[in-house]
Amino acid sequence: MGRTQHAPRLETIIVALVVTLVGVLGTFGHALPMIAGASSETLGILAYVIATIILLIGVFFRRI
Repeated sequence: MGRTQHAPRLETIIVALVVTLVGVLGTFGHALPMIAGASSETLGILAYVIATIILLIGVFFRRI
């Protein structure tokens, strides 16, 4: 059984888009509050990483 790639579902793309917008607000807008000692920029970068992981999961796993 070989591995195949799939297009992420619309719901997955929307969730990743929302997380990316949070990343933009944190990185460029400095609009996120400091959480657990992490600055707004750090939280924005973390949001970009999470959005990327969400999309990759959507590509490699069907129905996500």
